Amino acid sequence: MRAFMGMLLVALVAPLFGMDASNVLVVANEKAEGSVEIADYYAQMRGVPAEQILKISTSDQEVISREEYDKEVLPKIKEYVLAHDNILAIVPTRGVPLKIKQFGTGKKDGSFKGRNFASVDGELALIRYGDYDIDAVVENPIFNSEDHITLESKILVVSRLDGPTVEIAKGLVEKAILAEALGCYGESFLDTRGLVKEDGYKQRDDIMEKVEDSWKAAGLPYVHDEQGAVVDLSTRAETLHYYGWYAGTQKPKGTVKFRTGGICIHLHSFSAGTIRANDKNWVGPLLSWNATCSYGTVYEPYTVGFPYENIFWDRLIHGWNFGEAGQVANQLLSWQAVFCGDPLYTPYPEGYEALHGRYHDAVLARMAPPKDGGVPVDESGLTLTQSVQTLLEARADGIKQLLRKDPKAALEAFNDLRFLVSDMKLGDWLSELSGPFNAELKRRFDDMKRAIKEDLSDTEDFEKALEGWKGLPIYDDLLEYKKELTDEQEDEASKLVKKAESYQKSERWMKAWSHAAQAVVLKFAESAKTAQGILDAIKKNDAAVTEMKEETDKELERNIEKAQKEFDKGKPDRAAKYFPKDWQWLYPDSDQYKAAAALDKKIQEALANQK
Repeated sequence: MRAFMGMLLVALVAPLFGMDASNVLVVANEKAEGSVEIADYYAQMRGVPAEQILKISTSDQEVISREEYDKEVLPKIKEYVLAHDNILAIVPTRGVPLKIKQFGTGKKDGSFKGRNFASVDGELALIRYGDYDIDAVVENPIFNSEDHITLESKILVVSRLDGPTVEIAKGLVEKAILAEALGCYGESFLDTRGLVKEDGYKQRDDIMEKVEDSWKAAGLPYVHDEQGAVVDLSTRAETLHYYGWYAGTQKPKGTVKFRTGGICIHLHSFSAGTIRANDKNWVGPLLSWNATCSYGTVYEPYTVGFPYENIFWDRLIHGWNFGEAGQVANQLLSWQAVFCGDPLYTPYPEGYEALHGRYHDAVLARMAPPKDGGVPVDESGLTLTQSVQTLLEARADGIKQLLRKDPKAALEAFNDLRFLVSDMKLGDWLSELSGPFNAELKRRFDDMKRAIKEDLSDTEDFEKALEGWKGLPIYDDLLEYKKELTDEQEDEASKLVKKAESYQKSERWMKAWSHAAQAVVLKFAESAKTAQGILDAIKKNDAAVTEMKEETDKELERNIEKAQKEFDKGKPDRAAKYFPKDWQWLYPDSDQYKAAAALDKKIQEALANQK
């Protein structure tokens, strides 16, 4: 695995023609819940004229027939586009069908002939193209073009606002606007396969490696993994952009959350087979993990049918927007590709660092103006200032209202907002917004300290606070308490380790295990590492493992019998005494272990129902 912080080696060039909100047609499905709402919100945030919101009435399912497409989707959109030369991009919203299923049983010839299944968006892109055979593919006439899309291009940008939920779909424009105005930050991740056998897969792997060239040229910090296995994205903290391949889906062991502005893509045949599920294929999960944009394919595209990442990223770092960069990277139309995200999102326009600074000053001057009036901020050319102000103030107002009803939920919403604007230099505004939370945070901190006082190992909530409360006024108090807790845990852990080492020496394995296990859960103690070493050493000792298993089975069998009697009497509180907190740590695996765990679960459920 290689890590790089690229140097700025190329001058980022601005587009010669700027596609803007006046060039966008937003399409909503009146029959689909949330579709019109998303369309209205996008138009409000981007300044799309109200007359450029087009409502169709069709199935709210992702898959439709060719007949439904021809009768219910295409006609109204085609009529509008052909009558309005200003339209260069179409934005279907969640609820507009995603893909057209195969019809007919004609003979399939080669990879494409006889295959008429396609993405809806891949057909809409051809509205100005003229007649074509749907029973194959159309070679994109602007593939790999270095010219921006115009009326003469005959090809439309199509990028949808979609996702597992209505809120995720609406959030795509929010994240795009914030990142475009205030910047996108974090380390990006390229996950290629390091293939060596000369075939089509290696050719695509080599092409994907060229993404590194663009990231390096733009000065983006990134990591490039060239091992064969797909990396579990939950092992990476807050990735910005992601490009990888090749797995049907990913089941991360932990939480995945991309930074605001992240363009996240995984090359796989059916990566966009559905976009409304957060646990199937790739595009849906990526969007649910906070990606700002993604793209994929709805049916088998073959590698030539998946938009080319090297072209896509080359255009992005040279100031193109997401929609145009995607369409010139897409070799085949009337085929399988679908783009999700705000097509106008332009993460790296010319002079973007200076531009972000100007937006920052303009937004803060509006939301937190200096008491003395300060120096007026020049907002000329800053078209997104009002939208940024609107969405941030809406979030802040929602948090304040929620605080009166549910302080805990309000704090979660506040933390979501803090993550949304991470590194965007809005710390002073956030600090002011956090004022009403101080009492709630202090109460929660006091609860943590009480819990730890009762059980020195009960630090889970405190560990989360150390990670999640950074930048808040109370954070210094957390750090001070951490020092105290570290000393206290070390004092206790060192005693336990000393006893564990003594028992280990005398080969009293069960006692050695028990004491070391108690020390391991004291996570802030340095001696916890020594304790883990003792456990690891015991695990490698076959004689010790056999002896402990026998002892564990005897002891757990007794505890299970006694606990079961109390439980059967309807006294789960008394049954629970036989399985004290973290009892699992005190016993190695054994035949009785699963039975004990199952009974303990029943006891805990019964106790919860009594509350």
